[in-house]
Amino acid sequence: MCADLSTSIPSGRARRLAGALLRACGGTIAYLQVPPATGDQKDGGQLGLDEPNFQLLPLSPAIFHKARKYMLEGQPQRYELRISAEAVTAQVASLQLASASALFGMASGVVVGGELFMIEGVSSFEDEGEVYLYRLTLRTATSQWPLQNPQEGPQA
Repeated sequence: MCADLSTSIPSGRARRLAGALLRACGGTIAYLQVPPATGDQKDGGQLGLDEPNFQLLPLSPAIFHKARKYMLEGQPQRYELRISAEAVTAQVASLQLASASALFGMASGVVVGGELFMIEGVSSFEDEGEVYLYRLTLRTATSQWPLQNPQEGPQA
């Protein structure tokens, strides 16, 4: 006989466990690169002459590693980023967005260790109808914008 999960109330234990495991496995900080809330109002920005100005939203704890897939010659390396749902939920709430998919949809990339990666896919893991972990499939960006790590300042 199976348990009836239709009336279960999410307890949040899977979220707390995922966060603890990501921290224990050497969790890092990934920065989601999103456009600013207000556009560039200067003349150069309106004409597209200024460098794009992005916000870097910290997501932590996260685990970053190479994807274990068979590589064909000439294809870019694939990576995986696993992020705690607590971190994503905090950023969704701070930006007043409807969902995590809206947050990832507006992102132009992810910065990990000062390197820019493009998002190829997003999936989530659930327990009792509650998301506890996000998995992003990434690839290296073909062109690099001058990135700014909030902890280090502008890069040359």
